[in-house]
Amino acid sequence: MLKKILTIVCVLFTFAIITIGVVNAVPPKAKLLPSDYATKITWDQAMKSGKPIAVNFYVDWCTYCKRFAPILDDLRKDYDPDLNFVMINAEDKTNIQLVKDFMIGGFPSFYLYEPKYKLKVFISQGIYANPKLMKEEIDTFLNVSKKLRQCEK
Repeated sequence: MLKKILTIVCVLFTFAIITIGVVNAVPPKAKLLPSDYATKITWDQAMKSGKPIAVNFYVDWCTYCKRFAPILDDLRKDYDPDLNFVMINAEDKTNIQLVKDFMIGGFPSFYLYEPKYKLKVFISQGIYANPKLMKEEIDTFLNVSKKLRQCEK
């Protein structure tokens, strides 16, 4: 009887140690908001740079905005030299005119913008979840932008 009790205690003790180890080994996921992915470049700075712009209009309470922000952040890293990525908080009063200019009606709203030609391309929310499709859209936009600039020369 004592042997059974000791076996059960050892099994429970081992289970407790393993459980504690697993819980501590996997840190909890941070619940980042879209504003936590700020690109540190303002709309005005992006406009002055002369490069095409990828602009994401978001609000922090939007579930889709939260889901899309890490994907956009990865894309930003891939396209950093060719494209300025700007995050616009649509609820920030300083962005009201920009939200009106782009006629934002839902969140997130993602545009590719060529400032030199005032070319706006809206990217559908159906494409957001697929980084491969997003890259195809961005690549196509950058190719068109490049060809427009070459025509000028």
